[in-house]
Amino acid sequence: MSLIRYRFKTRAADYRPLIDMADIHMPWWCTGEAGDGSFAIIVCYLPENEKLENYWDDAYEVDQIEVEEIAYSDRFPKPCWISEY
Repeated sequence: MSLIRYRFKTRAADYRPLIDMADIHMPWWCTGEAGDGSFAIIVCYLPENEKLENYWDDAYEVDQIEVEEIAYSDRFPKPCWISEY
């Protein structure tokens, strides 16, 4: 399955996705926030057929790259709510 790895900013005070990503078994992380609370930086993976705007409608400064698998690490650990499938 081809995936898109996104890194972007969101202005929302509540930066969680609009749709629960546990339903599609895709992870996301908040990697930082502005000191004044004006934005958060999010990294997430989505299947290539899913639109980022459906999950974060205010995403901006979006970087994306196509990948074949999710790369978990110490910085990006596998969330406990993602089940094996």
